[in-house]
Amino acid sequence: MTSAPILIAGFGGIGDHIRCFALARHIALQEPGAQIDFLCRSPVDRLVPFVPHLRGAFVDDTPHGRFGLPQKLRLAARLRRQGYRRAYIVSRTLKAALVPFLAGIPERVGWFGEGRAVLINRVCSGEARLYGETEKVCALAFSGRLAACGAMLPPEMVIPPPVLEAWRRAALGGMPAGPVLALGPGAYNDRRIWPPERFAEIARRFARRGWDIWLLGGPREQAVAAMIAGAAPIRDFTATPLDAAACQLASADLFLGNDSGLLHMAGALGVPSVGLFGPTVLEVTGPRNPGVVEVRPPDRGIDLRDVTIEAVDAALLARIAACRGLRPVSA
Repeated sequence: MTSAPILIAGFGGIGDHIRCFALARHIALQEPGAQIDFLCRSPVDRLVPFVPHLRGAFVDDTPHGRFGLPQKLRLAARLRRQGYRRAYIVSRTLKAALVPFLAGIPERVGWFGEGRAVLINRVCSGEARLYGETEKVCALAFSGRLAACGAMLPPEMVIPPPVLEAWRRAALGGMPAGPVLALGPGAYNDRRIWPPERFAEIARRFARRGWDIWLLGGPREQAVAAMIAGAAPIRDFTATPLDAAACQLASADLFLGNDSGLLHMAGALGVPSVGLFGPTVLEVTGPRNPGVVEVRPPDRGIDLRDVTIEAVDAALLARIAACRGLRPVSA
């Protein structure tokens, strides 16, 4: 007999949502065959078909800054029909806990926060002892005691080969002839952004070495794409759907980006990556996948303007040298 399904209620930006994919891995390991759905904001629902342990998605697009009770009541009615037995509520906000409560989900797991003692009936403890955001998400599967799991499993995404091949045929006409460096020059916070002209110089250097340069991001990065195009030939993939961005990353050999949702996605897809960190720290907010390394300002600084082109170029070359299957780079 199939047990009732489980719901994970995600939160925040794209990177925050991708952290929740790690929680799904831990739940699936604890309960093989469990049917797990994801409550998220759009466009993250486009990624759910690429997450091995997730069955489907429900979208809550209540505008930021609004409580949106009518929308939440309608969403709760839809969730109630699914018959969930448990919900993991990752965010600490009152709004995040409200929909699973209204949906009548009998077991609601989460951290203490924002006066929601009635809404969360399995309150986890020990959050203050955990350093990274991904660890805090995964710990919910163990009532807050992450040490009980032995080792944290990072988020994982897998794009089915037919989907990836279809995207490559439609967008590229097949696989690119040379290796691909994908660039993610954007982030939601300007303090997390490495200067765009330095991305342009990296693009110029790698184009000279025989690499194809792809630029990924949202509409905000279109002006950056135009500037980088002046330094090197690029494929501009800004403002494409999020599932297409996943296919772009999965088709790249190497990724360079700021601390952003794209970096989390690259990590979950297993793409060798260099992340640029200044005001944030890889171990706290960044992806915890082993394929991601960081470059930071010297002397424990936080200003990304202090990260030099030479330091980033060297990190990319070291990443190539460490990864089998990537073509060696000439100077």
